[in-house]
Amino acid sequence: MSDSSPSGRTDLERLRIREADRRPKRHRRRWPFFAIGIAVLIAAISILSRPTPIRVATARIGGSGPAEAGGSVLTANGYVEARHQASVAARTTGRLASLLVEEGDPVDSNQVVARLIDEDQVAALRQAEANLALARARVEQAKALETESQRRHDRRRELLAQETISEEEAQGAETDLASARAERLAAEAGVKVAQAAVESARLELDKTRVTAPFGGVVLRKDAEVGEIVGPIMTSNTARAGAVVTIADMQTLEVGVDINESYIARLFIGMPADVVLDAHPEVHFPADVRAIFPSADRDKATVPVRVRFLVDDPRIRPDLGAKVSFLKERQSAEIQTIKKTLRIPASALRATDGESSVMVLREGKAEPAEVVVGERLGEEVEILSGLNEGDQVIADGSARIAKGKRVKPVAP
Repeated sequence: MSDSSPSGRTDLERLRIREADRRPKRHRRRWPFFAIGIAVLIAAISILSRPTPIRVATARIGGSGPAEAGGSVLTANGYVEARHQASVAARTTGRLASLLVEEGDPVDSNQVVARLIDEDQVAALRQAEANLALARARVEQAKALETESQRRHDRRRELLAQETISEEEAQGAETDLASARAERLAAEAGVKVAQAAVESARLELDKTRVTAPFGGVVLRKDAEVGEIVGPIMTSNTARAGAVVTIADMQTLEVGVDINESYIARLFIGMPADVVLDAHPEVHFPADVRAIFPSADRDKATVPVRVRFLVDDPRIRPDLGAKVSFLKERQSAEIQTIKKTLRIPASALRATDGESSVMVLREGKAEPAEVVVGERLGEEVEILSGLNEGDQVIADGSARIAKGKRVKPVAP
């Protein structure tokens, strides 16, 4: 039969479901391997992105000045002031007729720097002088009358002695003489009164001339021709009503306020170094002239005055100044010390014959080409490519890729 043939059995065996095929296949658990791989990847990324600690240095403006050589004890900021400075005003109220000086002009003591309109004062002086002349003429008239009375008196005394006239007539001559003498004395007193009036009128005229109280330099003009000026301040400012401001340039000094916690470090005559903001490379020798006996309770400071030891035209009133108080003075001469931008020489990298450094910008290392100047010990001068305050990687040999996050560490 066809059913029992070998080929038929083979076909039936193929259609038979085996027990092994009925059981579901067990898949291998692969998810732990994926989790481990992801964790390793995250750890690697975290390690690679973690900022690398590295020593950094700050580009700074440097120069070995008196403060470094003499050992700075304390530094303070202040302003240049003139110990003798005055806002000069007129002594009487009037309209300014002329201003005879300009800013920067030198003036001597009692020099006329401005004039007020003075027609009224001139007229009053002329009237007083005329009254004086009249008073003097009256004195001469009184003297003439006195001389005549004296002659008449003497003649009548002679006649009385000869008994030519009566005693009463002789006494009348004496009375006339006394009256003439009194008239002369009154006339002479009138001359003194007239002289006083002339002097008063002259003083009023002098008040229309504004003079310098001391020798110095005109710092500024506080009024212009045509303005009304006077001795009364018209506002709460120190220069209100003034015509000019004059300062004695020989008394320039720096005024600083020292915190009361540090005032014990200072003493009169202590050497100091002054650097003006207008001339940051010039160092002026100075010393402490005065330490005020009282403190400012609101600011908890004590005013200190530092005087310059050498006169220089670059020192001007109201300039900002930095004062360094020194342990000892190295030089009593003005020194000019070039200020240059400096970084450690170890920060330099050589790339294709050019010098460069790695600069930290927003926490990442970025290359920057620089132009190098002189080598100054362990530092090097940077002519261009960096700005003051830039942070550079101090170790130029460190392998730091561009854009690498860096954690600054002080050297």
